[in-house]
Amino acid sequence: MEKIYWRLTVMHNKTMPLLCAFIVLGFMVGTARSSKAEIYTEIPEAVDHSRKYLFYMHGAWIERKGLNEAHPRYGLYKYDKIVQSFSNKGFVVISEARLRRVRIGRYAKKVARQVRRLLDQGVPRNKITVIGHSKGGLMALTVASILGEREINFVVMAGCGKKGTRFRRSYEKFLQRHAQRLRGRILSIYEADDRSAGSCQEAFNLAPDIESKEVVFNTGRGHGLFYSPERIWISEVIKWAGI
Repeated sequence: MEKIYWRLTVMHNKTMPLLCAFIVLGFMVGTARSSKAEIYTEIPEAVDHSRKYLFYMHGAWIERKGLNEAHPRYGLYKYDKIVQSFSNKGFVVISEARLRRVRIGRYAKKVARQVRRLLDQGVPRNKITVIGHSKGGLMALTVASILGEREINFVVMAGCGKKGTRFRRSYEKFLQRHAQRLRGRILSIYEADDRSAGSCQEAFNLAPDIESKEVVFNTGRGHGLFYSPERIWISEVIKWAGI
């Protein structure tokens, strides 16, 4: 948050201490209001049609090991900092830490229902963005195939499995069963040195009615690039969401 410095010229009268107190109190209240994190696990009761909403789904590491165990190659998965960073950018964030294994299709249906609740309450489609990393990225693609909405934004971060990996099997199931139903504005981003995930072009080629883009990073950090809220990929999400 930008720091604001106040400079007061002291006046020697009885009302000045009271005036200063009101100024400081007002500044503190304004700061608290502007820095309030809007992060929810479900759709908030009060839906503001003027706001942008972002759904974030993390990778499988947290399902297997929780929030506090570091990956031996990529380090700690900084889930809290990632969702906070999007809240700081002005999004209303809907996300949860999945602390047990879930099926991709079943969880994607849950998120699709949440998105439809926003649509039913009048939130414009172009103010909704669904993103995910790794397993969460494949979930985001699955949500896009379920919803069939052309104007909703989707971002897949290292969510399309490379051939010869275990992750590939889940991606091939998606290609066979769901890719033809893809709709939406879909951005794929991944790191060139990623050992598990790569291009989503196979899925895009099967989808007749999408707007797609793919960005490849060369940081040398592989799959772990998305374990923390790095500016290089956060900025791509923000641009795609129209902020």
